[in-house]
Amino acid sequence: MQTCKEEALNLQTYIESGILELYVLNLLHDSERAEVQDMISKYPELNQEIETIEVALESYAQVHAVEPPFGLQERIERSILETGRTPFELRPVDENSDIQKWLRFVTDRFPEALHAENFCEPIGEQPGLTQVLVVSSVDIEDETHEDVYESFLILQGKCKCTVDGHSFYLEKGGYTQIPLLTNHKVEIVEGPVMAIVQYLSA
Repeated sequence: MQTCKEEALNLQTYIESGILELYVLNLLHDSERAEVQDMISKYPELNQEIETIEVALESYAQVHAVEPPFGLQERIERSILETGRTPFELRPVDENSDIQKWLRFVTDRFPEALHAENFCEPIGEQPGLTQVLVVSSVDIEDETHEDVYESFLILQGKCKCTVDGHSFYLEKGGYTQIPLLTNHKVEIVEGPVMAIVQYLSA
């Protein structure tokens, strides 16, 4: 049976492991998140640690914040006028999005993207939500968003995402949402990579 001192030491070791930072950034697998939530239920004092981490990350992000893309709405409207396409009723992407439906959408609406090495066209915009179809054979440099959540659904190819220093891979069907005020970049592993990129207002 652990003594109070041993329990406190073990809890401090757990805090210093960095898992709470990954929990706050939503970078844990489901099993790992469940483990953290179980620890929080056993040790409510962890909530204070989580609040401290959130404040620290927000402060860091505000110092290093980069404005979201300027003029995106105007480019979307101009593209619609130039191509004669009617506005598309947006369907927000998430981890349950139907990849085949999106591929059919691209085939019907942006067939030129299927064989492109690099391609970027707005799909549409509505209050609080913007979507862009992107095909890229080159890496996407570091960026941070201050007041929009960026997420993307991979339709083809494979890429390596690095979010606040933590890396993971995404391929066809893969989805991720970037936490607000968090530095991130994308490296092409098997290209070109095609993705639905989504910006959701905070």
